[in-house]
Amino acid sequence: MNKLTQKFLAVSLLALAGCEGEANSGRLVGFIVDGQTGQRLNFFKETGEKGNLGDDADATSQVYAIIDGEFRRAKPCGRGDLNDKNAIEADGCFQIDNIPEGMTIPVFAQAPGYERFVGEYTYALLDYDQEHAQKVANIRLFPKGFSVDYRLNVSFNNNPVPNAQVICQYTPTTANTLQVSGIFMDPVTTGTTTVTATTNADGVAAIPGSALVNGASYRCEAVMAQSMDGLTLSGQGNFTAGVSQAEQRMTMTTSGSTDTLLYAVRSNADDTSKLMGADGKLIITFNRAVEIVPGTADCQYATASIGFPDADGVTGAIYPTPAGSTTNGVSESVTADISTDGLTLTLGFKAERPFDPDDRGTYVNFSGIIVRPRGTTSSSEIRAIGGVGACPAVAGYSVGDVSNLRTGGSDQLNYIQLF
Repeated sequence: MNKLTQKFLAVSLLALAGCEGEANSGRLVGFIVDGQTGQRLNFFKETGEKGNLGDDADATSQVYAIIDGEFRRAKPCGRGDLNDKNAIEADGCFQIDNIPEGMTIPVFAQAPGYERFVGEYTYALLDYDQEHAQKVANIRLFPKGFSVDYRLNVSFNNNPVPNAQVICQYTPTTANTLQVSGIFMDPVTTGTTTVTATTNADGVAAIPGSALVNGASYRCEAVMAQSMDGLTLSGQGNFTAGVSQAEQRMTMTTSGSTDTLLYAVRSNADDTSKLMGADGKLIITFNRAVEIVPGTADCQYATASIGFPDADGVTGAIYPTPAGSTTNGVSESVTADISTDGLTLTLGFKAERPFDPDDRGTYVNFSGIIVRPRGTTSSSEIRAIGGVGACPAVAGYSVGDVSNLRTGGSDQLNYIQLF
């Protein structure tokens, strides 16, 4: 879709939708587009030669949103400046009215012969003097059975890199945009959020389209389990499943990681401005499969701090570790789960009382999370998140913190911000 078309779509939407609305609420408008061909789909009843002007509640093609716990069906865009003589085409234009500001709404779209779309849209906070606002976000629908198999060509100094691990992770964007194809809502992944592959002798990693969510954005990292010629190598790339071309190139470079053995490729805490919510977790992806060092569960601690509590005097809390329970083989305050492939560690906390979103500056710190490459027994390969403290299971060993590749080799952050 060229830039002129994108501009025409946005301007047309503003003209098509009416001006009704409520204070402190807004309208979402957009087009339904065939993800394979780029053609707009007519989702509503035909009226003469111009489509999408009437409304048919019984149509098999529909767009819905959930607002305040209720299903709300989208309606066709209003006439605006549309008439039988001008060139404005309304086919596929939908509008959802009265969305409260700051609210995240689930959005669904369906049509015969197409995969169902499931996504979310966060309506930004409005200016205090803005009573009627309108946002634009289109929806891609893909034909049933459609997928694109991707080949990621990994190279270093223009030479293919065999046995590199490629880790592609579903990454929804906060701006509801995807690459260069206009303003589209991100679909919510319905499967695994991480897909992995290993490059062959030609440096090619194959990722089947069936493992991906069409229309979703993926961030890929190419890493080596061990150093190559004494160097720690890494590469990055992005693609949109079903939209980007099948052949992708990833160039590896020497990374800023100071640990050539075991390091974090990335984590969801790398963006320190990100708020995780009441059930927030620290999710870390490694360059190779890891395991929790045996006997260290007692050393895992989570502690909370609240910088700006509200006036109600009620604050959340994490379960304490009572005396006498430091040798029971279970952490009283931390949950630590490793994915089946060993590449992802998810750290959570055990809340004795739920945390309040009105308590700003609420942080959770993790410590004593001790890992090593899966299957190894060497003490020199042990790494920690948040330090080791007084942990008998690794007493006498020199245990450094896990390095994070994305942050240039600095220590992996051991905290998350809830609110």
